[in-house]
Amino acid sequence: MKKFLATTFLLAFLFIESAHSQFNLYTYYQGIYDDNIFNTSDKISDLINSLSFGSAYNFESEFNNIQLYYEGSLNLFQTTTSKSFNTHRIGLVETHLFSIDDNPLNAGINYSLRNNQDEFEVYNFNQISAYINYRHSVSESDFIIPGYIFNWNDYKNFTLFSHNEHRLFLTWISSFETQTSLSLNAEYLIKQYFEEYNFEGYLNQASQLKFRANVGQSISDLTGISGYAIYRKNLSDGSRYLVSDSLLYYEEEIFNDIYSYDGIETGIGFKHFFNEKVELNLEAKYLIRNYSSLPAVDKNGVELSTMREDKQFGFGAGLTYDLSDIINGISISANWNYFKNTSNDYYYKYSNQILSFSLDYDF
Repeated sequence: MKKFLATTFLLAFLFIESAHSQFNLYTYYQGIYDDNIFNTSDKISDLINSLSFGSAYNFESEFNNIQLYYEGSLNLFQTTTSKSFNTHRIGLVETHLFSIDDNPLNAGINYSLRNNQDEFEVYNFNQISAYINYRHSVSESDFIIPGYIFNWNDYKNFTLFSHNEHRLFLTWISSFETQTSLSLNAEYLIKQYFEEYNFEGYLNQASQLKFRANVGQSISDLTGISGYAIYRKNLSDGSRYLVSDSLLYYEEEIFNDIYSYDGIETGIGFKHFFNEKVELNLEAKYLIRNYSSLPAVDKNGVELSTMREDKQFGFGAGLTYDLSDIINGISISANWNYFKNTSNDYYYKYSNQILSFSLDYDF
């Protein structure tokens, strides 16, 4: 599969190289204070310095828009230094028109990896992702998007969780004269694990239905509100999980399995531009997760007779300032987020507060 991916990128590069193109660079720095880096009842706080960088090579013709890109990040934890990691991704994206007035066909493929160190090397992974979708106009204000997404995820130091994922989706998007937008999405997901086990409650394949609705409303030229709702329904009764008295395996950063629970999530957002330079964002969300086969545990790590159930609410606020008048392409932002998670599992009764400052520069 990796050989096929390399050949795809090479052929695309040779095609782009033969025509007019444009090269872009960007960098992004974020300083973060996180008062609960593991999202558990045993709070551990840390300061994180995150530097992201990327480049894109673009080609446009009458019927094609092709982009070859690279993205990388370096994330340094000040206290829990062994949790520091870096990521890399290279990808190819194409938008194709069959005629000038036709609807676009979008496709893309990318390869990404994550490198951790010491005890966190279990989080190291390689991933190949590919997608294709087609936007079809039903009317001037309505269109549908059918599509497919494939993910190949290889946890080379934790092969228990390595898997393929297939996602089929259909999205309907409408806009109205009241300056209202509405989107409805239905998705069918399948996960297939590389390694098969015959343990009770351990699935070798899982599937899920997901439904999402989004609505946006413009209040004025400078102000808008939005809302969303998500519902997940598992079609399989089981999961793959690891119970350990180590904080490492309770962390949900990577191994939180969406196929292991039914749930609903809803949220609202508010956006206001004070002027062309200053933007305010506010958001709130609430979610419920009912795990079908993951037992709750007490503070001693002993499994209870009931399955885990979580409820979480969160708030966020962010302010962005565009400094392009001083340096073209630069902006700064400050963000605050707060989460409160209640659970019948001792380790998942927690709160989390995150403060961050970021600097974004597009060359």
